[in-house]
This record gives sequence, C-alpha cells and structure tokens, in this order.
Amino acid sequence: MRPPFDPFDDAGRDLSIPLDKANLYGLALMVPTGVLLALPYLVLWSSRAFGQAWHAAFDNLPLALGVLVAGILLHELIHGVTWTFFGKKPRRAITYGFQLKTLTPYAHCKEPMDVRAYRLGAAMPGVLLGILPWLGGIATANGPAFVFGFIFTLAALGDAMILWLLHGVLPGTQVIDHPTQAGCYVVEPESIDRSNG
Repeated sequence: MRPPFDPFDDAGRDLSIPLDKANLYGLALMVPTGVLLALPYLVLWSSRAFGQAWHAAFDNLPLALGVLVAGILLHELIHGVTWTFFGKKPRRAITYGFQLKTLTPYAHCKEPMDVRAYRLGAAMPGVLLGILPWLGGIATANGPAFVFGFIFTLAALGDAMILWLLHGVLPGTQVIDHPTQAGCYVVEPESIDRSNG
C-alpha cells in the first residue's frame, strides 16, 4: 500500500525566508518605499495637506487603531480567500494564526497550488488594502484613504519579497506554502502525479 502523500517530504526548491528576516528586510525597505508613496501626495496637494491627512487619519485614536487591527486581519483573510478561490482549494486547507516569536499574523495553505494562484494570493492584500486606497486618496485628496493605503502598502512589503523570490518560477508550476516561513516550496511535478495515482 502506497504511503500518504506528504508534499513537504517531496518538496523541491525552498523559496522562503524566515519571518524574522522578512520583517527586518521589510523594515529596511520601509523608509525608501514610504518616501516614494508620500511624494505624489506631497507634490499634488502640498506638505500642509500631507500633515493634515495624517492628523485626520489619527484624530480619533481608538477608531484608527480599530481600523488598523481590522485591516491586519483582513489582509490575512484576503490571502486565504484568494488561494481558496483561484487555487481551487477547500476552506479547510487554509489556516490562520499568529507567530508569537516574530509577532507576525499569517495565513497558510496546506495544499499545493499553481504558482499563478499563489502569486495572486500573495499580491491581493497589497493591491486591495494598499495600492487602491493609496491611489484613491491621492486622486481625491482624501487624507484617511491615503494614509490607510500608505500603511497597508508598507504592510505588504513582506508579500512583495515573496513575489520577488518567485520571479523565475514558470506558470503551471506547483508550489506549496511554507508552514513556518515567508514563501513556499516548489513541488516537483512527479510528486503531484504520485499524489493522484
């Protein structure tokens, strides 16, 4: 009798980095990325408007903190929902949690999926919670929307690192989310075949 398929035993290339390193790299990228994100608002609406945007966003501190916590939870939920839908995975394949050692929330898919679905799941929180509100805030001079998008674009820098790690992986390749680190394993095609056999 064939033993049960374990994708982690049969994983190929490890395209991941430890969460603590991902957090450090993210912190190093925050300043230059933050400057790039701030410039359009400053150029279009003035430094005074930029300051007013931050004041308006945090004028009601309890509400602002509640929105930030909700955004963090939604960020992880978007990862999971995208993988479920585009990766065609059952909801039970997605787990959510919080790594105390690095103070990092996470969403994790326990099953292999096409790298295109994995990339989409990695990118969607940054697009939906970061880039779109950031652009909307700049276009309309909406300070709170700009600040929300600014913060959640920076919060997606770890996901951007994962996308960079995957830059050479061809469409159609099966990958599986790393259980404890930021990134994934490339799963060899024969491993997928064996699981279906």
